[in-house]
Amino acid sequence: MLREIIQIGLPLILPFVIYSVWLKYARAKAIREGHDVIPPWDQGPWLMLFFIGILLAGSILVFTALTSGAAPDSVYHAPELKDGVITPGYFEPKDPQ
Repeated sequence: MLREIIQIGLPLILPFVIYSVWLKYARAKAIREGHDVIPPWDQGPWLMLFFIGILLAGSILVFTALTSGAAPDSVYHAPELKDGVITPGYFEPKDPQ
């Protein structure tokens, strides 16, 4: 569950978090300098932030798929129950013949 949150959830919300931190900073700076124009929250670039989050999540998933896992020609051995103990599944390299 934690892996899904880190790989999918975090990249999706990261652009929104960064934008909200920037907006808070920009508002504080505008008030400090006496400007009348304070960036509004409801007119934010929501669609662009959403697509950036989708792009980030997709790129992380592609990176994970390309850099982890077993070799394509490996043999998978399913989990087994032996003497009341579950042995986890594993990949084994195929025998070169």
